Amino acid sequence: MPTTAIIGGGFSGTLAAVNLARLAKTPHRVVVINSGRPFGRGTAYGTTRNEHLLNVAARNMSAFPDHPSHFFEWLRSRCDFDAVDDATLRETFIPRRIYGDYVRGLAAHYLGPADPRSNVQCEVIEDVAIDIEPRGASQTAQPDGGKGGIVTLENGEPIEAESIVLATGNQPPAGLPGANRLANDSRYCGNPWMNWHENLPADDKHIVILGTGLTAVDVIVTLRHKGWCGKVTAISRNGMLPQRHFRGIEWPHAVPDDGQSRSLKELAQLIQQDCQRLRGASQNPAIAVDKLRSRTQQLWKALTLDERKLFLKKYAADWNVIRHRIAGPIHDAITDALDCGQLTIRPATIQSLTAGEDGIEIHLVGREGQEKMIEGDLVINCTGPKSRFSDSNLPLYRNLFERGLAKPDEMDMGIAVSDDFEVLDANDQASPFMHAIGPILKGTLWESIAVPELRQQSFHVAQSILHQEPVEIPTKDTLEYCI
Repeated sequence: MPTTAIIGGGFSGTLAAVNLARLAKTPHRVVVINSGRPFGRGTAYGTTRNEHLLNVAARNMSAFPDHPSHFFEWLRSRCDFDAVDDATLRETFIPRRIYGDYVRGLAAHYLGPADPRSNVQCEVIEDVAIDIEPRGASQTAQPDGGKGGIVTLENGEPIEAESIVLATGNQPPAGLPGANRLANDSRYCGNPWMNWHENLPADDKHIVILGTGLTAVDVIVTLRHKGWCGKVTAISRNGMLPQRHFRGIEWPHAVPDDGQSRSLKELAQLIQQDCQRLRGASQNPAIAVDKLRSRTQQLWKALTLDERKLFLKKYAADWNVIRHRIAGPIHDAITDALDCGQLTIRPATIQSLTAGEDGIEIHLVGREGQEKMIEGDLVINCTGPKSRFSDSNLPLYRNLFERGLAKPDEMDMGIAVSDDFEVLDANDQASPFMHAIGPILKGTLWESIAVPELRQQSFHVAQSILHQEPVEIPTKDTLEYCI
């Protein structure tokens, strides 16, 4: 039977396997290569801490584009929410560990042997994929007309497959200057998803968080949940924290869907004007960004390369703060930490880290160019995943680029792909056996890290691998705010 190898066992990879099982009409073998985090949970949903909540309401978190209420219906099967009415449950921000249960449960249901009607045999291998090479030209072509590829593993036997899906998720965090010398220093945590909270310094000490995004928010909320009372400083270039989810109103699109191509300057002007109208109506201007959600990928792809680079430089920080919002209880905890003086936000650029006698020294340059050094008894790197792919530290991508089987996208933020998620080689030719989905498409699509987009990608790629005509699924605007 044909084999599909999926590299990555987080949300994207798991759902690609699940959709293959849902859609396959003839026998098919699926091998998922997972490493680093529990299969089916990945980094986002691998947390075991109850205070870590989803950043999206339950109504938008179905794993299936063709069954948009699936997650809500699954929640109804749990006694935890028996006392919660339907309307409230749809707008609830569920703990991420519970969402991990949901994804893992889907894998157990669709990929296990319980259903005798299933045409898919699935195997999960805990290993690291380090290389891919095409099958030899002399080999006999497979029934589907392609020769496929061979996945080399770090420890196990190579896997031959007719189709390969790259679903590796985000790259590891980028190294900060001097951080490599702190690898064995217990006062520095380069990975915020490790159990750093099990050995906290005393309450009269100082914790420094590098970054002010969603991961930094997780750290702050965990510190407060554990009752740690020391001082916390969070540092980032923009000094901005994520905003809170809110209630809004029905509102027209800022950018007319009239088929016209618009420049970045025109788009920015339309959105800024719409934000002004929203403020005049006493509404949150983030509605303007939310209303673009279903068309963000289309608008991004229509921009020139120079316009995309300008967007990153001029608008991306504000966009991310508005777009990636946090649940009310999380925002309340952060606000309380600021109001009581426990948390300080410092806008600055991190120049270097060094090990001092009493703590980790962070050398900064402020917005006005002034240099300063602060010291932390514990320093946690929450600056987010590395964005550049051309110098990726992952052997898999280094080897793919060297072989010419893949190349970074124009923005150097991920893998170049076709409109059907086929990996593009060094000559811009679509691979006959490799697809890519998930955050590694951010440079191509911009909006490629959240469940509503990832479920569409995994569904589409499963249909493509199975040579099925794409199923047209009626879609409506994905609104993050509650009406």
